[in-house]
Amino acid sequence: MKQSPDSASERMLTAREVARMLHVSERTVSNWRYRGEGPDFVRISKTCVRYRLSDVRRWMAEREVR
Repeated sequence: MKQSPDSASERMLTAREVARMLHVSERTVSNWRYRGEGPDFVRISKTCVRYRLSDVRRWMAEREVR
């Protein structure tokens, strides 16, 4: 996971927000995280996970089919 100098001030999303953004269930986002298939995430604590908006966008771009 690469971090830019201003990544600390970047918008962080909850799993619910990521699910809404991708039009999938929150459970799907959780399953991706468990299996290591989804966007990179930051584990703030045992029960608190956040996603950088840029990581979600990059993950989506990597899956674009032309």
